Amino acid sequence: MTGGVLVVTAHPDDETLIAGGVLAACAAAGLGTGVLCLTRGEYGPIADAALATRNNLGQLREAELRAACGDLGVAWVKCYRRQDSHLPWTNSTAVARQIARAMDARRPRAVITFGADGLYHHPDHIAVHRFTHRALDLVAGGSPRLRPWLYESVWHASRVVQLARSMSERGLPSGLWGIAPADFGVEHDDGAIEVDVRPFLDRKLSALRRHRTQLDPGHLFSALPADLAERHLGWERFRRVRPSRPATDWLTAVVEAAGE
Repeated sequence: MTGGVLVVTAHPDDETLIAGGVLAACAAAGLGTGVLCLTRGEYGPIADAALATRNNLGQLREAELRAACGDLGVAWVKCYRRQDSHLPWTNSTAVARQIARAMDARRPRAVITFGADGLYHHPDHIAVHRFTHRALDLVAGGSPRLRPWLYESVWHASRVVQLARSMSERGLPSGLWGIAPADFGVEHDDGAIEVDVRPFLDRKLSALRRHRTQLDPGHLFSALPADLAERHLGWERFRRVRPSRPATDWLTAVVEAAGE
């Protein structure tokens, strides 16, 4: 996948939430795409007891990850079996080296992961943010010139609140894994870029709904109308960390060209 994009996440479904549209766009543009997921999410919720048990949830979530990535056109998927909900206490040096080896082998042009807020302050997500930053310092023997571009996912808390309110006003499900909408994202974007992924929204929604074990009937994404999906999921926002001042933004240019 030399020259493409690699998304580094904590659990199956994170990949679609933070960068599903970008992954689909890069795949459509003929660029290499990859997802590196550190756990199988075995301690996550179970939407329906008929779908999974605590004993097989990890196996099923990994299968959902691969199906979702298939919908997005992702060429390379690696799901490690580090213990779910324990990433903050994992050997950070070992994990960073593992991620760095994957980057050296795949040589992506850009890496996408969580911001320091962990999307909704999830400890595993925050740990992945730290691991990925540390891994980038190790890539290519530590040479800054050879490091991939780094982007961090940004969600605006006010927009998540607005989406949940719009669903409720229509009498539709508005749940978000039991998390308060206001707890998602950040209030200030600190110069985040906004990428139009609407041409790839159908693929993103299809991938999102592959994660059946995580979407109970009361979940917002289980019945999201087309207009609200376009308004709230048709744009993906990122904070570009590296490089800080390029002449043009690589990710924006790639997605715009793919959508034409």
